[in-house]
Amino acid sequence: MKGGDGPDRDLQVTILGAGPAGLAAGHYLASRDVPLSVLELNDYVGGLCLTKEVNGFKFDLGGHRWFTKNKELHEWFLKLMEGELVTVQRTSRIYFDGKYYEYPISIKNVLTNAGLFTSVYAVLSYCRAAARDLFSDKEPVNLREAFVSQFGEKLFDMFFRRYTEKVWGCPCEEISSDWVSQRSKGLSILTTIKDAIIKSRDVVSLVDEFVYPRDGYQRICEVMARDIESGSGTVHLSSPVKRIVYNGPHDFTLTYHTPDGDREQHATDVISTIPATHLVRMMEPKCPQAVTDAANSLRFRDLITATVLLKKEQVTPDTWLYVHDEDLLFARLHEPKNWSAAMVPGPEYTSVVCECFCSKDDDLWQLSDEQIKERVVADLADKLEFIDRSEVLEVCIIRTLYAYPVYDLDYHAKVTEIYGFVNQHEGLHLVGRGGTFRYNNADHSVEMGQLLAKRLLGEDIDHMSVNTAQEYHEEIRNVLRKLSD
Repeated sequence: MKGGDGPDRDLQVTILGAGPAGLAAGHYLASRDVPLSVLELNDYVGGLCLTKEVNGFKFDLGGHRWFTKNKELHEWFLKLMEGELVTVQRTSRIYFDGKYYEYPISIKNVLTNAGLFTSVYAVLSYCRAAARDLFSDKEPVNLREAFVSQFGEKLFDMFFRRYTEKVWGCPCEEISSDWVSQRSKGLSILTTIKDAIIKSRDVVSLVDEFVYPRDGYQRICEVMARDIESGSGTVHLSSPVKRIVYNGPHDFTLTYHTPDGDREQHATDVISTIPATHLVRMMEPKCPQAVTDAANSLRFRDLITATVLLKKEQVTPDTWLYVHDEDLLFARLHEPKNWSAAMVPGPEYTSVVCECFCSKDDDLWQLSDEQIKERVVADLADKLEFIDRSEVLEVCIIRTLYAYPVYDLDYHAKVTEIYGFVNQHEGLHLVGRGGTFRYNNADHSVEMGQLLAKRLLGEDIDHMSVNTAQEYHEEIRNVLRKLSD
């Protein structure tokens, strides 16, 4: 993570993890003829950006869209994926107490669904929170305080509390307000009302449309891996790293496992996208106890995706549906066919990907695959009335560990401890969601990887500045209006 590396030395780079961040760094370096290798635990590239194919059905582990405010990055992406992109019209809704609400929140829609009394109460509760904030310089500490400050108590309880607690598995009071700052800073009931009355000439919302790889999100990583291997790099699958020995500045010896046995390789620079909690345990000499304790106490949220393959033309019109009710097993679903017609074997078929957020060894994780299948189909058929059981062809269950970093109230101090340790190893760099323990979107991770690669080649760039601006992610200024033209 130290800067000032400069291009005046020979680089030999090893990248840990073939997700979007690691591959983006490798893609840029390989295009400049830097020798590198990518070591990947799985037998596929993409990490969380996995697209599975079963009997002609394709589906991602949760819907990943491409969206960025960086014009240069977007133009690079369009060139990388030329001929493979489709444009998706976004329609997202919230399912709350048997009713559907538009997302992002629309005051007109809330008024129609919730009624005048609830809508007025929502506005008054926001005014009360705003007045309280006016006479206090205290910054929100936890997620509840941050959302109440932005939307008031009523809308927080209606549209944020239940869903957030389903996703993170703990009360909002136990999650840091940093999560809100990264995801929705600048969005509030006032901006929502303003947006309903007048359309600003300075700010353009891109929430209504985005681009997506026709055959699934993993294609982005597959194309980057292909380009790396046709350049100066190699990608090793099923090759988990076991040990990283720091011999001195820009001098590393790595041991990794392959189906044919353990192997060693040397590197001047190591780019790690694997969970920071794992990285510090692999280092030799061993890290101090304080770093081990910090790593051990960082938490990730895990994910079970249940994808229901259907003989049915369409289930919902939604790009995403956020499911708040606690008695439904999943918290979010998407219908891949609504993103791309190529995700199903024919027009008479569709599928629904249901995301069940959990933690390893909790009650949900302990359910068998068959139990999860039965629960999900029952929720879709009996509670939501989306499908008939006779339309179900198959249900595919995928379990994913370390899906989302949990921003508990102490996470920042723990991450700072780990960053400090990494900074003592010249040539060791963190990048990506797991590597930096930062809730990145895929485009953030790609941008991080590219900036780090440029830094290794001598540019004065801080790749860790990505995804730190405290503004609403889904708005951009007029200067970038033609981003996807």
